[in-house]
Amino acid sequence: MDLMSVTATYAELEKKYNGFVSPELEIQVGSRKLISGEKLQIGELELELTNGFEASGCTFLVIGAYEPKLTDYISETDVLQLGETVEVSLGYVRLESVFKGYINRIEYRYGSDGSGFDIYVECMDLKGLLMKTRRMEFFTQKSADAVVSAVLGETPASSYLAGKELDRCPEEEVPLRSHMMSDYDLIVEQASKNGFEFFVLQGKVYFRKRRKVTSPIMKLVPGKGLLNARFTISGQELVKKIEVRSIDASSGKQISGEASPAGTYGSGSGPKKMMGDSHQVYYEPGVKDAAEAKLRAQTRLDAGLARFGQMDCECIGIPELAPGRYVELDQLSSRMNRKYYVTCVRHVVDRSGYRTYLKAEVDSL
Repeated sequence: MDLMSVTATYAELEKKYNGFVSPELEIQVGSRKLISGEKLQIGELELELTNGFEASGCTFLVIGAYEPKLTDYISETDVLQLGETVEVSLGYVRLESVFKGYINRIEYRYGSDGSGFDIYVECMDLKGLLMKTRRMEFFTQKSADAVVSAVLGETPASSYLAGKELDRCPEEEVPLRSHMMSDYDLIVEQASKNGFEFFVLQGKVYFRKRRKVTSPIMKLVPGKGLLNARFTISGQELVKKIEVRSIDASSGKQISGEASPAGTYGSGSGPKKMMGDSHQVYYEPGVKDAAEAKLRAQTRLDAGLARFGQMDCECIGIPELAPGRYVELDQLSSRMNRKYYVTCVRHVVDRSGYRTYLKAEVDSL
């Protein structure tokens, strides 16, 4: 299942997962599958997927895998090694892969209070590996997407890469450089500059225009997947104008570009009155012309407007839900019924069952 293209109705998922009864999970570490059974149990799993600049990752707890007679953990846990590949699949009767990464941290625990011996495992996507390399160099590639492609082609990140989708960027007149920056910071810098998203989903790297996929994953309504929801709007980020300025290195003349919000933020005159003549001015070096200054101003504006409307909700466990996609809420109220852009998905599997939590946003009403 490709999380970036899948669409479904609640009825289709209910049939696929046999009424959402008996949640199951499977963790493949290297070539071995860890499945709860007689020899060990996966006690808790928490998996967070995001389309933000931070890394996605998961944690899980292995319990019942200690043999007192041997005073050691059973051999099935030998596969738990730093750097080993990890793939997490969630579901019910049917399982779907939702995360690919690597083991970043292992914690062996003992408790005399009856908790006994267990193993706590922390996994990350390949963004964590991009933080390992720090460079001082000028790149021969002429565009940001070409630089990102070259960086992803190097180890250790390339060893865990399942694919990449890189949107084209304009060629630069001045060579791109990394001045004592990690590869992660370099890509984040270029994503911010171009108004792009940069995230990893199912092991695939996305370096792309914001909100590129417009089709919603599904519709969530009370009694059909949606357990609770909260929608908050805030006017703090609303300003009338954002301006970015720079200096042309050859002529010494000022370069500037502006961006203003064009959405709807309420039915009365309050939002417009609230913005008034407010404006924000930023100086950014290295801007080559007014068009680039305008793009950077728009990028700053978009980042602020993304915090205008925030939606949080809890659903039954649904593997198909993913960041970088839209979901639709319905049958709630005229204020809450709309499409939301998902920025974070948290899957939790524990003794109480399987739940999925979403964070999403809107930049206009």
